[in-house]
Amino acid sequence: MAERSRPAAQTLQGQTLEGQTPEGGTPLAGADPVYLEDPVLDATVRMVVELAAQVWVERERRLVLEALLESRGIVSPEAIESFKPDAARAAALKAERARFIEDVFKELRRIPVAPAARASSR
Repeated sequence: MAERSRPAAQTLQGQTLEGQTPEGGTPLAGADPVYLEDPVLDATVRMVVELAAQVWVERERRLVLEALLESRGIVSPEAIESFKPDAARAAALKAERARFIEDVFKELRRIPVAPAARASSR
């Protein structure tokens, strides 16, 4: 059986990467993994992964809570669907939504901005 050849070393942001391929779907190891060579696309991947993880956790907790509340006769699905928050609750929900948006889009703010781009945005 022929031995597979190792991919040629690549460079990414000045680093030589032995056998790792950013465009091949395998993240580079480390505290800040790289999935794609383009930092904008890479930030988008991290953003989508963060969003998917948060959506699943929230969905699972909501389904469990709704099932428990209904099984104990505390709240019906109809009551949940027709709920209208008061002003204080609406403000709390708005603050929580802002935190959620911050968590999801934080990766886009981590994209390095080239000096020329900074100067032209002023």
